[in-house]
Amino acid sequence: MKKKFVVVAVVIVVLAAGLVVRKKLRQERWQPVVRAEIDDPAQLDDLHQDLSKIEPAVWVRSYLPSEAESGLNLGLYRRRIPMIFDMNGRVVHVWPKARSVGRVRLNRAGRLAVIGTDNLVKEYDWDGNLTWYYQLPDEHHFPHHDVITMQNGHYLILGHDGHTHTDYLHEVDREGRVVWEWWMDDHREHFSGWDSDSNDPSHSNSIRELPANRWQNLGDARFRPGNILVSARNLNTIFIIDKLSGEVVWQYSADLDHQHEAAMVVEGRFGEGLITVFNNGLKDLYGYRRSRIQAIDPTTKKVAWEYASEYFFSPIGGTAQSLPGENILITSSHGGRVFEITPQGRIVWEWVPPFKPMRVERLSYDHCPQLEELVRPVESAIKPQEERPYVDIDLYSYAIPEHHVTRKVAGRNRKTVPDGNSCRELLIPPDATMRAPFGIDESVPQDGWSQARFRMTLEFDGRRETLIDQTIESGDEKLWLVRKVPLEQYAYERVELCISTEVDGKTKDSELSAVWGNPNIEATTMRPPSLGTKHRMTEQERKLREQQLKALGYVN
Repeated sequence: MKKKFVVVAVVIVVLAAGLVVRKKLRQERWQPVVRAEIDDPAQLDDLHQDLSKIEPAVWVRSYLPSEAESGLNLGLYRRRIPMIFDMNGRVVHVWPKARSVGRVRLNRAGRLAVIGTDNLVKEYDWDGNLTWYYQLPDEHHFPHHDVITMQNGHYLILGHDGHTHTDYLHEVDREGRVVWEWWMDDHREHFSGWDSDSNDPSHSNSIRELPANRWQNLGDARFRPGNILVSARNLNTIFIIDKLSGEVVWQYSADLDHQHEAAMVVEGRFGEGLITVFNNGLKDLYGYRRSRIQAIDPTTKKVAWEYASEYFFSPIGGTAQSLPGENILITSSHGGRVFEITPQGRIVWEWVPPFKPMRVERLSYDHCPQLEELVRPVESAIKPQEERPYVDIDLYSYAIPEHHVTRKVAGRNRKTVPDGNSCRELLIPPDATMRAPFGIDESVPQDGWSQARFRMTLEFDGRRETLIDQTIESGDEKLWLVRKVPLEQYAYERVELCISTEVDGKTKDSELSAVWGNPNIEATTMRPPSLGTKHRMTEQERKLREQQLKALGYVN
């Protein structure tokens, strides 16, 4: 018995020593960034050179000044360069050397906070000079999705811990000291949907400091101003952290589906005290696709109002901002547009750039001294060239980027559909054409001849039509084909599109050789002309994005 105890003790000591050594090695490898290395020109892409060539005014599809709530818009050119543009789409200010991976914030002093493409949280002044930065604990940690300026002037940062695969919050002062922290992993028992086997069980995507509100005025301490409202996408939950105790004091999950951007409406605005949320509807990706903007009464946990449209769907990403009047500004990130609606759901402003927009925010003309000094732009009504409504891209995408697989087929990397025998319910836009690629992957081991039959059918109004019926043999000269199919007759119709493969071969792996590329439906009249330049990315940014996508569970 004594010998057994000694053995166990030795094992424990060895394991503990191993943990200490690993921690020490990790700390030795981790080299904090010094200020001189930040924004090194060698690590920057050259996208800022495009800004003088573009004419973003053409990206405003419609604008009704008499009904829209005027102001300026903070967004990201090509999802990376911070810019401010007016209601007619004219760029009024940019930070050409700043780069962000998805979120920028402009505070009342005119300081811009970004989550940088170098894994740093950074602050720039109006002229683009770096004024502050913060680096997370080690190379396995990175900031993601959100950073906010708190009422006390500190920054609250949403971080991801690659060791535990969970999120956390750091409140950081101007000296870079962490003065408050909250770790999701310490509170997993509060969430019934927590999956301990997931590589991203919570996937938080927005944080907010609660403003003054009527619930606190009525004595409900759960909604004390300064408490933190968090949206946890993979838990289908939004919740509030008591800032003083660190406890989760309120949460809501009913009917949420991979939601984004939970925020409490400030006092003096329409729906004050309600919590708005962009409810994505990811589970309906392969069926009746629809996103919703909802406003929730936090005391009754009832939906007070919601907006939905058969043309509105963003399965991933998205924001909803309550404006000073009664309107709502919506960023349909994967839908491809930003639009403003009245309480009746009428679209009064719509911005459709030739890239997927990220978290656009409406700013008042006096938001900061620098904006107040600008000459207020002359605003002109814009009537859409056609009255037909815009259809969000992912309503007619067979497989969105996070759900297709890249395979090397016929000498090139192809975006392919994981299941070559599947169906999707789609809403077809006007003037649509489909580009359908398919073929045989010759890298799959073959013991002789094989043959694959590729069929695509479309069902509408109870009738099924064959769009493609093509056979390819392993010895053919062309093993990868692309067929273009016009779909104009199905404009604004909901259809079922199915693909299938039938394979004859001599080995058990023959069926793996038949590959469908991702059928791509294009609606040229819905979108502005292409920018005409490639999507450039530095090696540093590519590695960071790959790290983040893997850690956040988007790719394996």
